[in-house]
Formats: sequence, C-alpha cells, structure tokens
Amino acid sequence: MIILGISAFYHDSAAALIVNGKVVAALEEERFTRIKHDNQFPINAITRLLQITNYTIDDVDVIAYYEKPLLKFERLLETFVTTYPYALRPFLKSIPDWLGSKITVEHIIRKKLHFKKEIMFVPHHLSHAASSFFTSPFTHAAILTIDGVGEYETTGLWSAKNNSLTHLAAINFPHSIGLLYSTFTAFLGFKINEDEYKVMGLAAYGKPTYEDKIRQLIDIKPDGSFYLNTAYFGFVTSFCMWNKKFESLFGTPRKSHEVVKKRHKDLAASLQKITEEILFAMINHLANITKEKNLCMSGGVALNALANGKLYKNTPFRRIHILGSASDSGTAIGAALYVYYNFFGSPISRHEPLASLALGTSPSDEEVERVLSQYSTLTYQKIADEQTLIKKAATLLAQHKIIGWFQGPMEFGPRALGNRSIVAATNPRRMKTKMNIIKHREQFRPFAGSALQETIHEYFEVPQNKHASPFMNFCFNVKKRKQEALAAIVHQDASCRIQTVSQANGRYYRLIQAYAKKTHIDCIMNTSFNLQGEPIVETPRQAIEDFLKTPMDYLIINDNFISKR
Repeated sequence: MIILGISAFYHDSAAALIVNGKVVAALEEERFTRIKHDNQFPINAITRLLQITNYTIDDVDVIAYYEKPLLKFERLLETFVTTYPYALRPFLKSIPDWLGSKITVEHIIRKKLHFKKEIMFVPHHLSHAASSFFTSPFTHAAILTIDGVGEYETTGLWSAKNNSLTHLAAINFPHSIGLLYSTFTAFLGFKINEDEYKVMGLAAYGKPTYEDKIRQLIDIKPDGSFYLNTAYFGFVTSFCMWNKKFESLFGTPRKSHEVVKKRHKDLAASLQKITEEILFAMINHLANITKEKNLCMSGGVALNALANGKLYKNTPFRRIHILGSASDSGTAIGAALYVYYNFFGSPISRHEPLASLALGTSPSDEEVERVLSQYSTLTYQKIADEQTLIKKAATLLAQHKIIGWFQGPMEFGPRALGNRSIVAATNPRRMKTKMNIIKHREQFRPFAGSALQETIHEYFEVPQNKHASPFMNFCFNVKKRKQEALAAIVHQDASCRIQTVSQANGRYYRLIQAYAKKTHIDCIMNTSFNLQGEPIVETPRQAIEDFLKTPMDYLIINDNFISKR
C-alpha cells in the first residue's frame, strides 16, 4: 500500500511517501523553489519524491491531504458574517485565493499529478496528532496538538492506544496561543510563521515585566484552557494582527530595522512565561484525564524548545515525543499515516517509530565532482578513507575553524541534524559571534549543540541519563562545570537547545567522537546550512555558493574536502 501525503497552500508545503506504514521519503517544497516556508502546491517535492523512491504516480494507491478545505472555508465565511462589516476588506482580498486554489484542492491534485484514484482529506489537527503518535515509539500516549489555527481548531487534546486516536477536547478560533505568539512576533518587528523562534531566543535577555498586561489579553483557566480578549487583536477583522487598543497597552510596535531595546526583550520574556504557564496547566490536565505517562506533541507551538525542556519538571510525563517537523510540513506525514492505519493497516498492529528525518535527496559522487569542477575559486581533494577525512575535520574544529558539513540524504523539517549543517567548536565564546556573522543573524540568537547520546547527562541537566533528543526540540540548562567548555552555545539563561547524536547518525556521530578525543568535549555547535532568509541548502551547488559568500573556513561534501583558493 503506497500513500502520498500532501500539505499545501498555507505555509511549509511538503509531501511524504508512506509504503506499508513506513515513511520512506519526505520533502519540503521550499528546498526546491528556494522560497522559505513556500506554501505553493509541492509539485517539485512530489516529483523528486517519486524519483528518489523509484515510483511513479500510477504506483500511488491513495493521496492523503492534511486538512478539509471546505470546513476551513466555512470558518472564513462564519467569521465574515459575525464580524461584518469590519472584516469585509480582508474577506474580499482572500476570496480569489480561495476560489483559485484553496477550495479546489482535489481538482488541482488531479490536474497537476494526473491522479485518478482516491483522495482522502484528513482534518488538520488530526493530521498533527497522527504525525506525532505514529512516528513515536509508544503504543499508547496522550497527545497535545497546538498551533495557530487549522479549520476551526487551534488546540486539541487526544489519547491514543494501539493505532486508534480519540479526540477529547478542543479550543477553537479565534482563541489561539499560536496566534497570540505570532501577534507579538509581528509587533516586535519579526516575520510571522518564520521568526517566532527569534522571540523565544530574545526572551532570555528580558524580564517578564509585562506579564500583568498580557493577562488583560487572555483569560487562563486552571485546566489550561483560555480565551483571548479579541478587543485587542486585529487578525479577525483586518490585515494587522493587533489594533490601537493593543498599542495602548504595549506602546509603539518595533520596525524590523530598529534596534532591539530592553522593552522588546521584556515583552518577549513576558510572552514566553505566559505561554509556558498555559502549556504546563494544559498538559497537567491532559495527564489527569488520560492517566498517561507518555506524551506526544505537534503543531507550531510544539516547536517551543524552551518550554519543552521544562515539561519534565512541571508535568508528570516521563517520556515525550515531538517530531522534528512538528509544524505543517509534518502533517504530510501525519495525514498519510492516519489514512494507512485507519483504512488499510491493522488497528492493533505496532506502528514503526521514525528514528531519522534523513528522508530526502542525496547527491551522487559523480554529481558532486561535476559541480566542483566548475568552480575555479575552489580547491578540493577526495578523501576516500573515512577515518582520515573525519580526523582532518575534527582537527580543524579543534583549531576553531568553521566547517560546512553536507552528507547523505537531506533532512525533513526546520532543523539540520548533521546532514546539512554548519559546525564549529563550542568554545571559546567568540565562536558564536563568528557563526552569527556567517549566518547573517542577530547576535542575540543562540546556537544548538550536537552532543553524544552516551554522555549527554554529563553536560546538560536532562531528566534521565539516557534522555534522547534526536530532533533538537528541547532546551536544557548546561551544568555549571561545563559552561566554559560550551561557552559558545550556552544562552543568556544558561540553557541550550540540544540534539543527542547516536550511532544511528553515522558519520556525524563519528565526527563528534573524533572531536571529543582531541578536546575532551563531547559536543559541537550545530546550525542549519543556510544564510538568513533562505531555506536549508538542498544541492551541492547551493552549499558551494553559500560557502563562497561567507567567511566559512572549509566545506566537506560527501568525501570531498573543499577550501577556497
């Protein structure tokens, strides 16, 4: 049974291929169009997906789409009717888009793919729930789905047993933590659906002095349910996320080019504190009603790594699974897995956990060499012996050189996990500054650490010695005695977003091992291989172009060691 999962038309368009319940490939459209968070129909992703798996569209039995477009359009109409005439302008502006693509999804799929078999539409939050549970190692779990908005739903509580998902409770639009966070993201001069993690990083530099004012915007119940005071928001009736009443509380919004001031840092800190309070209350309530010790999370808000790292101390859950692609790209996987296990697979069979997100394209040695030969500004050497290559890379990292690391299949989701990464030493602290210059990023933004799984507890205050964070979705405090060794990745609040690296990570694991032998530090700095405003590199040529644009020291693509003339 072959199922093609698709998400499209809002943000992070993607496609995934499921064969007999196993995720065999998944790709995001942005990697091919080079438009970050591209929302177009993922025709490029689907084409490459079929190529790398050696299938054709005729081999696909079912297509699963990640939401119900008519239900979403119904919510738009309902919002227009209840807010008329205030929402007239945004409604009229959105109609051509809806009539052109968003409501005619089935027609578009059939026309672009020439697909004649069944197309199934899975509700948005159900796709999120399925993406988290069916990729987890659990046979039963509680599930929280939380984002901006699906069709109506913004928050969902679920339970799962075997391969059955049960919906327990929901919060609907316009009451949304995702939209609250996005409102402040825009107010602080950043981009919605792209820069929320900047607000999370900025929070470490501020104090929650605006907490009481934010509480005027939202009514939080003891069980974590909440209601937004829509009198302060503009996203229901206008093109702006907030209104003048919002500005009367928080002052003038920051423009993107303006300096980040103390007020902005304090706003970010206050928002993060309120968000964590809601999440902890909601998840504790979910634990009470399900009696579960396993938790799965999905949706854009589930990518708040700072809050995620505190879940073990503030909730009774002992095992937590968050897919690396927890935002809308991951719903392509979720919709396909839901269709498989609920219509074609056995409801009591054990689903297969997704251990790796290396689900994309992988250039051949011939392709890499062909591209390299076209650059007279480069020198390169093929080092076929892996041990020699890794030893050389580890030596350079120990000498504080910064390396572009391009290996194997491209990863799915927003995180580079050792296949499309830029890597560096974790000390001295100036390595952070050097990396931010390469990435063209604000200096307040932190970097993650890739640490060996077996020694993770020696460096970070993790909940268990064997804690695994393979998808880089948790922040934990760095132990005091290790803060100097990890000075370049310790954030202002002593936290660090971590990726645990095991033997399953192959060459990347062996690189960190070799580096640890030279430095006695079992962790390296890891950031995604891209520059500000662009998606993670997909091809060797894109990697080379970024390498040449920046003061990056060396580039390693497969077995090729590359430097600038």
